[in-house]
Amino acid sequence: MAVRGDEVASSIDASVRDGIEKLVGEIRSSIEDVRAAIDSQLNAALQSVQADVKSITFLPQIKKSIAELEDSGGKKGLAGTDAARVKQAIQNVEKGKSQVDVLNALLEQCLNFGSRAALLILKGETFSGWKGVGFSTHGGNDETVKRFNAAPGLLPELDRVLRDERVVQWDGASLASRLGVSGTKKAILIPMVIKDKVSAAIYVDAVAEDLGKFDTNSIEILVFTTGLLVDTLAIRKKIPSPSLSDAAAAPAAAPQAAPQRPVPRAATMAGTTPTPRPAPAPAAPRQESSATVSFPAMAPASSPAMAKSSFQTAEPAHHEDRPTTQYVPPSGTGRGVTFGATGSEDSKKHDEARRFARLLVSEIKLYNEAKVEQGRKSRDLYERLKDDIDRSRQMYDERITEDVRKSSNYFYDELVRILADGNAAAMGL
Repeated sequence: MAVRGDEVASSIDASVRDGIEKLVGEIRSSIEDVRAAIDSQLNAALQSVQADVKSITFLPQIKKSIAELEDSGGKKGLAGTDAARVKQAIQNVEKGKSQVDVLNALLEQCLNFGSRAALLILKGETFSGWKGVGFSTHGGNDETVKRFNAAPGLLPELDRVLRDERVVQWDGASLASRLGVSGTKKAILIPMVIKDKVSAAIYVDAVAEDLGKFDTNSIEILVFTTGLLVDTLAIRKKIPSPSLSDAAAAPAAAPQAAPQRPVPRAATMAGTTPTPRPAPAPAAPRQESSATVSFPAMAPASSPAMAKSSFQTAEPAHHEDRPTTQYVPPSGTGRGVTFGATGSEDSKKHDEARRFARLLVSEIKLYNEAKVEQGRKSRDLYERLKDDIDRSRQMYDERITEDVRKSSNYFYDELVRILADGNAAAMGL
């Protein structure tokens, strides 16, 4: 009987195991099906969004806003500010080549219409300070803004911006005190909409001596226009826009001269300033201002297995002490290489690749200020920002055609220029 009992137990055990294995197999199959369906839907959505973005142009709205300001220049709503000042502010913001440049310019231009300005980025439902200007001049410290955090329920005004998605005007005392200043007489909070959702809020206030220049209409138009510019950075080709140029500043017609070889747009997109000579010397890469944010780096790889990553597109150079994840450019290419001579279509592809790389890296920097600063000092930027960099690299590879990626190195160039401030060693690769 004991033997038969063991046989029954073994049979039951085998039957249970078979049933579990079959169930696990079915679950795995279902998960794979769901994953494939989700990937397909996400790819379709991404392509749709990219197509929509490419078809959008905001110049008519910007020109209409400026025209409305010109028509109402003498009315009470402009508080003594003429349209020329608003146009000048928009021109200064529109010159920015990256998100960081544009947002820095926005804050500086807000000081034309108020005393202090701060950009508060929305992370989840929490507003965090990114940068402030004018605080050190009016009783506080600009750096205090970077330490600001406000969870839901802390400040009713910020809750209203997030919940109602509307501009809020009040005396500003509740928020000013948390930003380390006082003496505010009037203030405004304006939601900044990027990609059809509230991504940040702009705070501008005025102390007693600046009430005469405090102009909420101009600030709202400036923030609205900046949101449009950030949204379209990747597809804009004419910077600055001819629509905002000053007729009086147009250069006089030069005498007819022998035709010169046109300077490829690739050189200007790389941040250089070409000279009008037939054979200009290579220009130095454009450096970002010290007012921009910076990003952190990463620690060395601990095993040979880590030498392979999505950041690689070529075989890495091996170092004696550790493997590397550095993106190695194709042979024969380097920074500042131009492709204008290969045809207009090819040049457009490289221009788009350069702009898209700049936009991706600027977004990494925008949302990782503290890590960038630490990473530059420690020279381990990639280790600190590995997830963000690898994810952006994948987006770059999916969008940019293989022939452009094989003959250029734009994504890595922008990592060094924007994240590492031109110092490749700070990447920690």
